[in-house]
Amino acid sequence: MAAMVEEAVGRALRRERVFRDRTNPLDAYCDTELRKRYRFSRRGCIYLIHLLRIDLEHPTGRSRALPASLQIFLALAFFASGALLTTVGTMHGISIASTSRAIRRVTKALFRRRNQFIKFPKSERDVLHIQEQFFAVAGFPKVVGVIDCTHVHLHGSKLKPIEHLYVNRKNRHSINVQLICGPDFLISNVVARWPGSTHDSRILQMSRLARKFEQREYKGILLGDSGYPLLEWLMTPVLNPSTDQEKSYNNAHVKTRVKIEMLNGQLKNKFRCLIGHGLAMKPKRACDVINACCILFNISKKLREPDMEDDIQVIDEADDAFHVAEYNIGGQAARSHIINNFFV
Repeated sequence: MAAMVEEAVGRALRRERVFRDRTNPLDAYCDTELRKRYRFSRRGCIYLIHLLRIDLEHPTGRSRALPASLQIFLALAFFASGALLTTVGTMHGISIASTSRAIRRVTKALFRRRNQFIKFPKSERDVLHIQEQFFAVAGFPKVVGVIDCTHVHLHGSKLKPIEHLYVNRKNRHSINVQLICGPDFLISNVVARWPGSTHDSRILQMSRLARKFEQREYKGILLGDSGYPLLEWLMTPVLNPSTDQEKSYNNAHVKTRVKIEMLNGQLKNKFRCLIGHGLAMKPKRACDVINACCILFNISKKLREPDMEDDIQVIDEADDAFHVAEYNIGGQAARSHIINNFFV
């Protein structure tokens, strides 16, 4: 009898496991602290939990699997700070391995919803609405987006044997990311897959977006700096303006295109993993994180998340791009038409 009781007690002790208390940030922090730590308000965090829960919840509770909400907070903490996984994990009482898996799962879940939150205007109604908003900025006609590239650095990534491809003009390893935004700073296009040595114009040339413009599936024009070629659907500044009309054109071009520079700064300021030494992971995973941050940025804009004191409009660091020769006849004609008809 005593042996049976001892065996029962032994089984009970073996079943009893002690786990750390995983505090729910929604209960632990006020709205201000949530935005500071995770870049979303309480309402925004709850929205993300409902949006991604189906992808993140484990079918069973075996091994005390991390709940969807905690996985999301781990990922948001990493995106917001760019801190080491040890730091992010320690903040939430989670191991490095579990933290890494959670960030990866949230990143992939966000990427699956890319087409839901990052859209280029296609319908006539959307195109006209965006063109009117851009025209109100400085009188530049037919604009549906402003384009630029920004570098996200890689730190300690295993890049050999193609390491040289990731060295940009500032002699740092990076991913060169193409971004296009609208007048409300919503990102309408992101291409995050090219190594840092790739020139901005090359990324555009090889993109699906360029093919859609060439095939006239997309209407309107883009504005880009002189690192891009002058095309019928892509207006660049006049390099040596000689008339008042050309100077007025350049002035309107700068005032309108500055929105993409501000967007680059806002994006990196909101998700600090994209600045500083950069992402300490393989290039493919780094590109996925960049896409995830862009999706989260658009979600925050759509939810009209309140700005924080450090969510200032930072102008992105200039990349000293060299000028691309203006050889396109159609582009020259289109620019001349705009200068002569809209900048008297």
